[in-house]
Amino acid sequence: MNLLKTYTIQTSQADTFLVYWTNSSIRPGGLLRVRILPQIQDPQIAAELAALQYLLEEEQVIGNNLSGNPFTRLYVSQGAIRKLQHKKSGKAHLAPYANFLATRFAGCPLIVDKDSRWFEGFTPDSVEELRVEEPCWETIKFTGLGDVAVTRHVLERIADRFLPEAASDRMASTAWKKLLETAADPALREIPCQSSWKAVKYAQQGKQEGRYFLHPHRKLVLVVTDNPGEGKRLVTAYPTNEQLHQLCKVA
Repeated sequence: MNLLKTYTIQTSQADTFLVYWTNSSIRPGGLLRVRILPQIQDPQIAAELAALQYLLEEEQVIGNNLSGNPFTRLYVSQGAIRKLQHKKSGKAHLAPYANFLATRFAGCPLIVDKDSRWFEGFTPDSVEELRVEEPCWETIKFTGLGDVAVTRHVLERIADRFLPEAASDRMASTAWKKLLETAADPALREIPCQSSWKAVKYAQQGKQEGRYFLHPHRKLVLVVTDNPGEGKRLVTAYPTNEQLHQLCKVA
């Protein structure tokens, strides 16, 4: 069983927080000093989310290339983080900061634990600095497009529509792996937009119609948007049909 525990405290500076962490039930692991831009709301929660993502993905303190699974437990000190993972929080402005918990690490059990005794008397040899200016979206490698951000919605659609028999505790991790394999498969091909009126509708809203990618063997369509200020995002997935197969043949 893997574990990662974070505990966040406010410093004398309004924009600076100390995030203690450990990947062991025996001893502390280290300390991060996290600085948050003043305009970010709920900075203490954002600081802990940023620290958690940094430890999981950059420092990889509990494993290389790890993704969510039932045997990796995350302990956090902010109750809102668990609500954000399960889409039960009213703090929508923090959802982008919790994107990694709702996608790549959706399969991890997350426990709120405010017990600070793990870190009593802990004085690290050094303190790592982390500056947070904006959310760091979870991305995957997408054939022909490079890095594309992933939304929670697309992972839910993969799980709901294509993994009906998966065990509930493994559904999120299985869906993530299936998504990675599909997006990186050379068989994935772009097909034409399915209706011109949709393109007009999006243009009226200052957005662009999504690009459609068909995986003919898995009978799956992935939709990627690329709007100003957002970048490339994989926003949904749905089953294919014979008409789309024909589009792929002539594309």
